[in-house]
Amino acid sequence: AAGGLKVRCLVHSGSDTSALKAAGLDCFEGDLLDKPSLERAAAGVSAVWHLGALVRPHEFILSRRKLAEKFRAVNAQGTENMASAAAAAGVKRFIYFSSISAGGPAVKKEGDKPRPLTAYGRSKLAGETAMRRVAFETGLDFVIVRPAMIYGPGAQRWESLFKLIKKGLVPVPGSGNYTPSVCWIESLIDGALIAAEKGAPGSVFNICEEPITLNDLTAALAGFLKVKPVFIRVPEALLGPAIRLLDKSLAAFGLAAPGLNFLADYGAFKEAVSSWSHDTSKLRALGWKPALPTREAFAETVRKSRSAPL
Repeated sequence: AAGGLKVRCLVHSGSDTSALKAAGLDCFEGDLLDKPSLERAAAGVSAVWHLGALVRPHEFILSRRKLAEKFRAVNAQGTENMASAAAAAGVKRFIYFSSISAGGPAVKKEGDKPRPLTAYGRSKLAGETAMRRVAFETGLDFVIVRPAMIYGPGAQRWESLFKLIKKGLVPVPGSGNYTPSVCWIESLIDGALIAAEKGAPGSVFNICEEPITLNDLTAALAGFLKVKPVFIRVPEALLGPAIRLLDKSLAAFGLAAPGLNFLADYGAFKEAVSSWSHDTSKLRALGWKPALPTREAFAETVRKSRSAPL
């Protein structure tokens, strides 16, 4: 139970649910593309928190068409299926976890026109559109949250960054003076709860922290890890054209290489070296603020991560 509420989790068949069950949560097996399983899971539920998503496929390389289909199947069609099941079950509120990538770095103010740069971002924006379509057709009450890049103990991407810093050599794309958009897990939870409880139907909320440059971010983490790594800055003027060329070369054969991340995806590279919006005025108007200042949240993350293998 969470806050006195009974929580039901939708999980894939065969998932390790021991931690969920130990926390007192009910587990329902199902799949976002299996509508009957969603209908069973939604029965008797008052609110749905939809966090299911495909962030990166398992394949190292695949066709661009297949990549787009995979993202849209889970992030757009899966969202539509879950929302439809919730509406049919009489769910009172649906909270859809989209992504700041659905807006893209060109968005500077909440409400600006979204301009996603990646297949993932486009699929999450398509999920928002599907969410609104179901709501229009059924009257389902919903809010959308767009979390930034989430960090906290156990976050795989951040654990990998810690390992890199501890090894002593950290490659930095571009100048490192740009500001990525990040959010501590505790701040995200607080923000999502406020959006769910107080947000006007149909609202979209960014959840992220104050701006911090990548240089300051990595330097702060190195300090907390008590190491002094060498930061190797690869000029954007060199890296960008090389990535664009590789991306175009793959595209000429209809291919994508998600296994190489932004090294073979120019849109993902531009995401990585852009300064993102940190406009959270709508959520702050409802009383939200980050649970801790960013550097303190970094320190807490490092402290708790030390108990896990790095």
